[in-house]
Amino acid sequence: MATHPGSPGTDAPPRKSRKALWIVLGVVLFIVVCIVGFAAFGFYFLANNMRMEQATPVQAGASFEEVRARFKDAPLITLDDDQRVTLSRRPPDTPPAEKPQTMHVMAYDDEDSRIVRVSIPFWMLRMGRENIKLGSGDGVNFDDLRLSAEELERYGPALLLDHRDRRGKRVLVWTQ
Repeated sequence: MATHPGSPGTDAPPRKSRKALWIVLGVVLFIVVCIVGFAAFGFYFLANNMRMEQATPVQAGASFEEVRARFKDAPLITLDDDQRVTLSRRPPDTPPAEKPQTMHVMAYDDEDSRIVRVSIPFWMLRMGRENIKLGSGDGVNFDDLRLSAEELERYGPALLLDHRDRRGKRVLVWTQ
């Protein structure tokens, strides 16, 4: 009597088990490829959108003032001495002629003598979150502003934040 693979009385695993094994291996391989892809995208994004450069306080001040001079209006977001965050004006009702494409962040730390510049495309700001988080540090909470990418677009290119603290740190955030 001939036996077939997968039939009782043979050492070969049943066909259903092999099929399930290939499905599990395929899913695991897909997850690994996705993780590697996300990591590669993150590295690519940081390499293309983040720059760090050494700078003296005088050089940093000149870089900040060069950007600051592009904007005639006061920053939309202010921080008081108690680190309370305030939005100085609401977005206009009519959309601007020019919509911003990128949010820029420039930060300087006097201790490190380094300027860090980050550019974030607006399509990325729209992804995944209803409100934009500018980050928080040293007790600063921007979450109360509840700004969406669409609201920021209504301001047009604008200076969002120009903050200096007592320890020599400065942060400038703008859209263009």
